[in-house]
Amino acid sequence: MQLGYDVTVLEARDRVGGRVWSQELQPGRPDTVVERGAEFVLEGYTVMREIAQRFGLMAAPSGMSYYVRDPRNASTPITAEQVAAAARDLRPAAEGVPRETTLRAFLDEHGTNPAADEVLAARAAISWAASEDRLSAHVLLDSVASLQPLPTARMAGGNQGVAKALAAHLGDRVRLRSPVSSVRSEGAAVDVTVDGDVLHADRVVIAIPLPLLERLAIEPGLPDAQREAMARLVRGHAAKLHVPLAERPPTSAVIDVRHRFWTWTATDGSGEVQPIAHCFSGSPGALAGLMVTEGSSSWAEALRALRPDLDLMTDQALLSTWDDDPWATFAYSGPGAATRPGDEELIRAPLGRVHIAGEHTAGDWAGLMEGALRSGIRAADEVHAAV
Repeated sequence: MQLGYDVTVLEARDRVGGRVWSQELQPGRPDTVVERGAEFVLEGYTVMREIAQRFGLMAAPSGMSYYVRDPRNASTPITAEQVAAAARDLRPAAEGVPRETTLRAFLDEHGTNPAADEVLAARAAISWAASEDRLSAHVLLDSVASLQPLPTARMAGGNQGVAKALAAHLGDRVRLRSPVSSVRSEGAAVDVTVDGDVLHADRVVIAIPLPLLERLAIEPGLPDAQREAMARLVRGHAAKLHVPLAERPPTSAVIDVRHRFWTWTATDGSGEVQPIAHCFSGSPGALAGLMVTEGSSSWAEALRALRPDLDLMTDQALLSTWDDDPWATFAYSGPGAATRPGDEELIRAPLGRVHIAGEHTAGDWAGLMEGALRSGIRAADEVHAAV
């Protein structure tokens, strides 16, 4: 729009933000804002911080570090420092194996500390929301294994504030409750079908979750090579649990190794610790073990056993799942052991006048808010260069 283009944004949901969704856990209490989707603003989130600053939004320190978690319920007691030391020892070997080596196979061959291996596997599975037999051993080279107390933030007032600010800037160019059923590119135009009506455009950017993209009616269709590259991405399955607390606790970060979830207490934009226990679990096996399809009770029981220091109000717990969300059907994606060189370029390749954006196109930034934003800028640059 800043370059003089007339744009229309079609959003299937009744809100903007997609898998970024902020909500007051206790209505009317801004100190209980939780993130039902993407949560942390991490090191390297330059684009998100720049956009937030443009709209007067602030990234608020959380008072804890996403990277450092106190491990509990491992088969043998172990400390975060011992896990960090084991990860450092494993890094040279991880650098030397091919990407297709799975994390499970790597740890079986190179691990020397069973308890540390158990924690590292759990951390990776939780963070990538996929089992370690799908993940590449190269995850040990990224933040999963950095285990350093790097700064961690969230947007004051909720991460969804960034999406809301962008939407407000666009005004009535954003159309909610407008799911697209087909995209047809022919000649110098693209026809987009929305609720039976056809909109005509010069260019289209599709930024929807990967499973929805794969089944969207697009003409001409996705080439086989592009579909195969998409199929090689890891599909993450995750859920979140938020439980109000009767008293404000100190900040903390704890991982339940056996049940494969982690929980934290953190400060918000006010600088005060929220009266909330935040929880995240990832991978199909972990979600099945916590029985999230049956509600929050099993997870809440596991949380209570893990954190007897917290005064949990489990009757007011909020469970957020994404597999059963029709406009998501999963959590997020990322490169895995099956990913091949060149897949990133294949996945994001435009289809004539149709351009592909979304976190799944962001390579090493896949699965992250920063990746989604970067992909949008990349797609906009493609459009501008082609016009």
